[in-house]
Amino acid sequence: MLVWHMFSNISPGVKHILIAGLFFSLINAGVKLYSHIPAIEIVFFRSIVTFFISFYMVKKLKIKIINKHFKNLFLRGLCGAIALTLYFYTIQKMPLATAVTILYLAPIFTIILAIPMVGEYPNKKQWPFLFLGFLGAALLKGTDIRVSFTHFFMGLIAALFAGLAYNFIRTLKGKVDHNLIIFFFPMVTLPFCIPMMIPIWVTPNLNDFLGLVTLGVLTQFAQVHMTKAYLLEKASNISHFSYLTSGYALVMGLLFFNEGVNLLSVIGLIVIVISVYYTSKFGSKA
Repeated sequence: MLVWHMFSNISPGVKHILIAGLFFSLINAGVKLYSHIPAIEIVFFRSIVTFFISFYMVKKLKIKIINKHFKNLFLRGLCGAIALTLYFYTIQKMPLATAVTILYLAPIFTIILAIPMVGEYPNKKQWPFLFLGFLGAALLKGTDIRVSFTHFFMGLIAALFAGLAYNFIRTLKGKVDHNLIIFFFPMVTLPFCIPMMIPIWVTPNLNDFLGLVTLGVLTQFAQVHMTKAYLLEKASNISHFSYLTSGYALVMGLLFFNEGVNLLSVIGLIVIVISVYYTSKFGSKA
C-alpha cells in the first residue's frame, strides 16, 4: 500500500520514466541472456519489431513522416542507434550491473547537454546530488578488474549519445507526435545495423528468434514510456531516475547470472536512492 501511495502521488513524467526503466531492465537481462548472438544483430531484430509496430501507429494516426523537423528526428534516431549498439555490446562483455552503471552516466550528459540544446538549466541545488548519483553508480560498480578500458570507453560513448538522443526528444516537444519520434528510431537504426551485421551474422534457432522478437516488443513499450517522459518533463527532473536501473541490474545479475554483490554495491544503491530523492525534490522547484 505504501509503494502504491508513493507511486500514485508522483508526476506523470516520473511514472513514465520508472515504467520505462523496468522494461529496459528486462531488455538488458535478455541481451545478456542472448550473448551468443552478436549485439548488432540483437539491435537489428529489436528494431524490426519496433519499426512495424510504430509504423502501424504512424499510419493509423495519419502522421506525416517527412516534415520540417526531419533533421532532429533523424539525429534522435542516429544518436539512439549508436548508443544502443555500444550499450548492448558492453552488456555482453561486462557484468550486467557494471555495463548498466556505466551507461547511466547518461543523466549527467543529458542535463549538461540540455543547457545548449534546449536551454534548460537545472536548479543549482541539484548539481551536488547529480554527482552524488554518479558516485553511487561508481560504488555500485566497484573495482571490477573484468572491465577493460576499451569496454569502459565504449560504455562512456554510449552514455554520451544517449544523452544527445534524449535532448533531441526534448527539442521536438510540442512539435511532433510521440509516435513519430519512436518510429524514427528503428527507421534510422535498421540501415545503420545492416553493413556491420552481415559479416558476423549468426542464424538464430526458434527459441532465439522468439526471444529476440519478445525483446522487440518490450522495447516498444519502453520507448513509448521513455519518450512520453521526456516530452512531459524537463530533463533535469527525470533523467536521474535512470540511476535506479543500476539497482535493477544488480538484482538481475545476482539472481540470473551469478554476478556477485559486495558492500560497495549495497552502499552504492543507498547513495543512488538518496541522489534520486533529493534531485527530484529540488528539480520540482526549478
